Amino acid sequence: MTVEENKEVVIQNDLKTLIERFSKNDVIQEIDQNYQRENVKYLSCDEIVDNSFIKGAKIDKETIKNIEKSIIERGIYNPLIVREYKKGKYEVILGRKRWIASKKLDYKKIPVIIKKYDDQETLLILLCDARENKNFNPIEIGLVIKHLADDFNYKKKDIADIMHVSSGQISNYLSLLNMPKDVIYDISTNKLSFGHAKAISRLKEKDIKAIIKRIYESNLSVRETEKLASNLEYKSLKTKKPYSIRKKNRSIIIKINEEEKFNKIYKKVNEFLKKEF
Repeated sequence: MTVEENKEVVIQNDLKTLIERFSKNDVIQEIDQNYQRENVKYLSCDEIVDNSFIKGAKIDKETIKNIEKSIIERGIYNPLIVREYKKGKYEVILGRKRWIASKKLDYKKIPVIIKKYDDQETLLILLCDARENKNFNPIEIGLVIKHLADDFNYKKKDIADIMHVSSGQISNYLSLLNMPKDVIYDISTNKLSFGHAKAISRLKEKDIKAIIKRIYESNLSVRETEKLASNLEYKSLKTKKPYSIRKKNRSIIIKINEEEKFNKIYKKVNEFLKKEF
């Protein structure tokens, strides 16, 4: 076995171990249970920076207000989980909303537990936290999935196993990131639900914006949105040119968009070639 082949086997084994570990339901619960044994420190809000992987996912103001209210009434009952970012700065991993709320309340010091998680572990913890949180942010999940795929070569099936969902659902999360920025903002801040967003995520930008306008104006249900999106996709297919012809060197290339038409043309070409040759 070559050095490169051996390296590939080690990576695959490490990946398999991580997937098995983080597929368990009690990952975040274990972290919570270990709080009592950890060394809690107090950092100023300015010493903590937003999570670099999910900072593009905004949080709606109402959620932050509710957390502010809870902190005022009960304090910060669980320390935040952070990791060293650079000298004198720490990146928030778990407790991002509490950190934002604390900053708004102008808290001087908040309790944290400093961990030595690497990038991959950080992403997997974020993924598990989203899996176990009913009020998950779809854009956060999409960003985490994208980083796991791009930076660590995770396949959709690997991520689906950790999330306990289908590979198709992983594709749904990723497709949200290709939508217009203002739409991503609406999804991230709960103005547009994941169900509505999923129904229109594969449409053209102008169609997405037209349907969103109707969703807001007419309070469309997810089912109504899905039907509207399907009608638009069908019309788009009908108006799409069924074939295109182009020359390449001494060849003629025919691109056919519909299988039925392809079969008919292929049959006629075959018959022609048999007669001529």
